[in-house]
Order: sequence, then structure tokens, then C-alpha cells
Amino acid sequence: MTPEQVKAVPLAELPQLCDELRQELIAIIATTGGHIGVNLGVIELTVALYYSFDFPNDGLVWDIGHQIYIQKMITGRLPLLKEIRQNGGSPGYAYRPESEFERVTSSHAGASLSLALGASMANRLKGNTQMSIAVTGDGSLVEGSIQEALNHMAADKGRTLLIINDNEMALDKNFGGLHEHLKAITRNPEKSSNVFTELGLQYQGPVDGHDVIALVQLFKHYDKELDAPAVLHIKTIKGKGLESMADNSPVRIHWNFPFNTETLENTEGPKSPSHAGAFAQSLGELLEQDDKVFVITPATLQNTGIYKLSQQYPQRVIDVGMAEQHSITLGCGMALEGIKPIICFESTFLQRVYDQIIHDACISDIPILMVAARSGHTGLDHCTHHSLLDLSYLRIVPNLRVLYPADQEDLKACLKREAANLNGPTLILFPYGGTIDDPQQPLELDYQLSEQAAEKTLILSVGMQHLNAQKVRAQLQAQNINSRHIAVTCLSTMEPKLKALLQQVETIITLEENILDGGLGSFVFENIENGSKRPTILRYGFPKKYIEHGTRDWIYKKYHIDAESISLSVSQHFAQQQQG
Repeated sequence: MTPEQVKAVPLAELPQLCDELRQELIAIIATTGGHIGVNLGVIELTVALYYSFDFPNDGLVWDIGHQIYIQKMITGRLPLLKEIRQNGGSPGYAYRPESEFERVTSSHAGASLSLALGASMANRLKGNTQMSIAVTGDGSLVEGSIQEALNHMAADKGRTLLIINDNEMALDKNFGGLHEHLKAITRNPEKSSNVFTELGLQYQGPVDGHDVIALVQLFKHYDKELDAPAVLHIKTIKGKGLESMADNSPVRIHWNFPFNTETLENTEGPKSPSHAGAFAQSLGELLEQDDKVFVITPATLQNTGIYKLSQQYPQRVIDVGMAEQHSITLGCGMALEGIKPIICFESTFLQRVYDQIIHDACISDIPILMVAARSGHTGLDHCTHHSLLDLSYLRIVPNLRVLYPADQEDLKACLKREAANLNGPTLILFPYGGTIDDPQQPLELDYQLSEQAAEKTLILSVGMQHLNAQKVRAQLQAQNINSRHIAVTCLSTMEPKLKALLQQVETIITLEENILDGGLGSFVFENIENGSKRPTILRYGFPKKYIEHGTRDWIYKKYHIDAESISLSVSQHFAQQQQG
């Protein structure tokens, strides 16, 4: 289906079109998995927007790019939607290279209004009258960037329309004063003033976001009459059409594995106990043992594994909503009074708090413990959700202790050890995956080095690459190339025994799930003493680019960082050395 075909549907038949799209979407996501809930909630909104406006001549930006499945379906990309979350397939988020209808590649919250306002101002400078529209969820309104854009929007004169899609949910239920304010508006819609009108903005709502005909009539009015920035507040149901799933599980209705459309039971699921589950188990033991431990998360209770802990300890495990910057500095304030804050992130969102980490935590050397789940490549997720820069931008921060435990048992032990000895800003990273991804043989850890005869070749790995490193070592040994493998877990300051070992070997092989620039290989290079004979360093990781989604084995082979590709490369290196 194309936008022209949508516009050709008689107005009275739009509800039937929406019903058909809803059933088709359920059938597709039941097969592929994906972000089901929010997309079921914006079907009528998406159809009404495309029925009323002239995209892409008019501008439309969706906050958090996973709510564009219907946009894909009605802009000629239904076959691509059926391929989301597949190797080489379409991403399940807004992806600018794929279509002119997706103005930006995105998945993080908070950018939509600034983008729409900027486009509106540019339109005015160019003398045209196109509409510029931002659609944001009520959960995103707490983001600092949207607050900044609202402040600017109130002083602007352009044709900018902010649509607030209010379903009272982020991943979990929303939190805080703004959320309560929107609820109050809904309870008393006749009240003449609210935060938006007090800013001087035109406001209309709350409007039924599932009445497609009423939305079209409203949008036609805006298209004809709007001459200043406005806010439209609509109410939708997250997961409309699958209400029983929504009622039973906020995480499954947000994002789900493939499922049976009759029973709603998942047909796929995790293949092994998750790293997030192991972290949550250890964190639960800490909460039980130490009443000074306090846990904060910015809307990532589920992906960090701590949702059940928030139910068990509601006064000591809090979700502050999509307020990433606030969560770090809030923890710093608690630490000033002797509390042990543990701030739990999904690693992709940790990028958003770089200034708070540096300025608010590290410069003052405040003892907070940050834990970031899903570091590295996140498989069939989106390029915006991978965290392939973690080592590069985090390990360089002064006063920040950066740790990357080697496996689940090391993760549990690391959390307890660091919480017990917390005396400065500390960050623990752990990857997406489960025990199935952990090494099969015991690891030699950088902080527990044994005394043994030095080999000429040293293999160093971090994060998800320990299992591959063990395979590489075995494959090299089969070619009579002996080596020693060590798992690197401390990325801020190298363990002294490991640093001494670097000066004794001829070849160092580094494996990492990070871009090579600034990663583990760079860390090793920086720790080789000047004046000593420098070993050859063979570095294996990702190039400096945004890596697409895909299963780990597929991605590793594509970028030649799987065990077989690395072993072949190393073998060729030694063969060339012998010839030279």
C-alpha cells in the first residue's frame, strides 16, 4: 500500500482499513517478533496523518523509531516489515536510508520535537508553508531535550504540531509529576489551563486516538488553519487488539518474541539463563544484606532484569522514567549522604549521560556504582541500540573504574565486590546474551594471573569474545602455535601483572566486540612501555562504522571476527613472518 492508495479510501471506510492493518500487523509480529504494543496503538493515528497531510513534503518525525511499523506498511514497505529482525533484513526502527518517509534513523527518545521545530524554522526561512509534525509518547516528555524544545517552541511562530501519544506507558508505567499532570488533564478536560497553555501554546485534547475519522477532520483543520505552534494530546491504548497480553505483561506487549496468535504463548524465547537475570539475582542478595543499597533506573527495569526487585523493594528500587541524566546525578546526591546508589542502565542509553558521568560524578570522585546491560552488539536489535563504543569513550574518563566481568559467575562476584568496596565512580558492563554465550572452559582472569612459563603469543579478549578466544587458541595449537589466553576485565587501569606480561611477549592478539578505535587493542598498545621491544599487536574488532543488526554468528562472520576468520588471519601472519 502507498500513501496515494490510503488517500483514495473513502473516509467512512478508514476504520475498516485500520482493522485490517491491525490484524495484518499482529500476524506479522507473531512471526518475526518485535515492538508490538506501541504500533498497535498508533494505527489510527498513522492512517489519519497520511490521509490528511502530504508526506514527505510535509515533515513527520516519530519520537523513538520503533513505532513506525504502520508507516512501513502504508509507504510501500510491507514486504520489508515481514523481514524485520532477520539477517540482512529491514530494521525494526526508523531507518533513513530505507525510505524518504523516514527523515532520520532513530530509536532513542527525546529528539523528535527539536527536529520538527528545526525543520519548521527552516521552512519559514525558505518561505514555504509546509507542516512540521512531531509524534512523541507521554513517557518521552520527561526527556530534557523535549523540555528544551518545548521552551523554544513556545517562542516560535512556525507551523509546528506536537502530537503527544498518551498511553500512560513507557516500557513500564510512567512516573512523576508530568505523568500525573497529563492524567489530571484527562480527568478534567474542561479545565482551561495546563502546562502547555501556560507556555502560550495552542492546546487541544485529550482526543480519542483510535477515532480515525475524527483525527482526519482535526488534521484537515490543522493543515488549513494552523499558523502557530500547537500541541495535540491524544489518548491511545498500548497493545490495542491484544489487550489480554498487555494486561498480563508490560514487557511482552512492549516487545515480544514470536508468538501463537490463538494462545498468545511465545513460540520462541531465550535459549539460556540471561546475564541480566544473573545480575538481578546478585543485586537482590545485595539489597537483602545491605540496607544502604539503593537502586535507580531510567525506564529500563525490564532490560536490566530488575523488574521483580522493584516489586519486592518498592522503596529502594525506583524507576525515574526516561530521565537518564537525572538518574546519574540523583545517585550522586544520595552518595553524598552515605547511601550506596546502584544505577542500572541499558548500555545504549548510557551515551546520553556522558556529561553527568564526567562532570557530576567523576570530577568530584563521588562513589556511585553504575551497571550497564547489553554492552556490545545486541544481535537482531538496531544499529542505534548496539553499544560498540563503550570501551572507547568510557575507559578514558579520569576517576572512573570500568569493569567488564568475564562470565555470569564473575558478574555476580564483581557486583558484590565493588558494592562492598565502593569508594569512587565505578561502572560495570555486561553483554546481551546468556550462559550459552559464556566460555566452555575455565578462564584465566587478568586480576588472578597464575605464575607460568611465558608463551611468545598472548591472546587477550573482553566481553563476548572470550569463547571465540578459546576457540582461536585451540585452532592455533592444532597448527603448533602455542599461546596463552587471558580474559581482560579491568579497562580503566591495566592490572599490574598483565601489564608486566605485555613486555615479555612477541605477539599479542586482541579480540573485542567494540570498534577498534580506542578499544581493547588500543588499551594494550597504551600499556606497552616506551623503550621496550614492542610486540606485534593483531587487533580484531569492528571497524569505525555503525554496524547493522543480525545474529552474532552472522555479524561476526561478515566482519571477520569469528574464530575461524581470526585463526586464518593469525596463521597467515605467522606464515608471512617465517617467509620474511
